[in-house]
Amino acid sequence: MSDYRFDEEIIFSEDAKEKVRKPLGKLFEGKPPETTERLAEYIRERKPTMLIVVGDFSAKELSRIGIHADIYVVDGKVERKLSEKFTDESAFQVFTKNPAGTISTDAANALKEAIRSGKRAVVYVEGEEDLLTLPAIVLAPLGSMVVYGQPSVGVVAVEVTEDKKREICAMLRSIKRE
Repeated sequence: MSDYRFDEEIIFSEDAKEKVRKPLGKLFEGKPPETTERLAEYIRERKPTMLIVVGDFSAKELSRIGIHADIYVVDGKVERKLSEKFTDESAFQVFTKNPAGTISTDAANALKEAIRSGKRAVVYVEGEEDLLTLPAIVLAPLGSMVVYGQPSVGVVAVEVTEDKKREICAMLRSIKRE
């Protein structure tokens, strides 16, 4: 059972960031709209219990073709450059802060709140959202899928299994000890 508690901030060293740069799930290489279409087909086939999308670009791309996530985690930037903010006015909205290169307890708790709300939600992050993929995987119900962009490569879909949760928890524990 994955039992990681996000009770203190995790700060990622450059070595730790390298560990999480490799795709954590199925990589769809290429550029939109082709990767978006292949990803959408994959999502429809898998029918995840919950779909969590981390990143403004992925959120906009999937929404554009009619794939709506249960949870969006966005920071108003695409590859660290300001972009038009992804919004879903009808969704439950959670606001948090997460400095670059970290997983803050505030952000992990905001994600937990969004997941437990049982509503479609948008977690708006002041700072940087990319590392929040990790707590999303740990906190999501089994059978969920977490989608995030792999800069300059494509998009990744992570199926949430007990094994995947254990893998991410072990990674987080080792990063915390560095």
